[in-house]
Amino acid sequence: MSKPVLPFLETMITQACNISCVGCTNYSDLTHSGYVSWSAGQTQIESWLDRVEIPDFGIMGGEPLVNPQVREWIQGCRDLMPDSQIRFTTNGLLLHKHLDILDLMEDIGNCVFKITVHVENAELEDIISRVHSMYKWEPVVEYGVKRFKTDRGFRFQINRPTEFVKTYRNSYSNMMPYHSDPTQAFDKCCQQTCPLLYKGNIYKCSTAGLLSDVLTRFDNPNIEHWMPYLTNGIDPTCSDSQLSEFIDNFGRPNFICGQCPSGNNGTIIHIEQVGRKNGINI
Repeated sequence: MSKPVLPFLETMITQACNISCVGCTNYSDLTHSGYVSWSAGQTQIESWLDRVEIPDFGIMGGEPLVNPQVREWIQGCRDLMPDSQIRFTTNGLLLHKHLDILDLMEDIGNCVFKITVHVENAELEDIISRVHSMYKWEPVVEYGVKRFKTDRGFRFQINRPTEFVKTYRNSYSNMMPYHSDPTQAFDKCCQQTCPLLYKGNIYKCSTAGLLSDVLTRFDNPNIEHWMPYLTNGIDPTCSDSQLSEFIDNFGRPNFICGQCPSGNNGTIIHIEQVGRKNGINI
């Protein structure tokens, strides 16, 4: 009997980041430490591969290049999921020290390497130019996304967002949900098809999956307002019906989407307000 298919799943191999983007959907504008070891990640992924097919798997942060086991993560994901596309997303600011991971992804094939440019930086633009010169790329458009592709199926993509939308009202110490219409909030969402694997469970998105930790960190401000949106996601021992319900909701609104803004009621943070963090230099 074939397993159900979860079209995409991503995980954070660290929540720490070398920049601070107010409105980060992973709450990485806060200070974090540590990283997820590949052995821990392997255990989490293996527990789900017994239940579902994952044709597309994403590695992200925070800033994933902060994780010293980033190469083990890339190779390990390929070993566990030989036929899956592996995506890797970075802000690129540490890439000059880790260019060898591009050769690794080119070698294992069927990978997407994405740089999301959050900070105007001449050195980063030089690195992007260097990546362009490393391989024989052919321009392609896939699912409406402009990329560059090698004959081994290695893809390179550059995103240049100009703004963020905060997923909560007020400051962290007094954070409040928006109580939006879930469908309208989902229509505005940048994580419509981005389930998160976090501490072994799978969540609708990173904003929902990390919410409990953030609230706990700030002594649960306005917790009575947040209670409807707190979720444990699904775990590897969930029932078949729970798994089917989660997969059926992929790419669709859910009641927990109401925590986020809808329409024009969100706080827009422009890219110029992105700050750097000190002390992360791997």
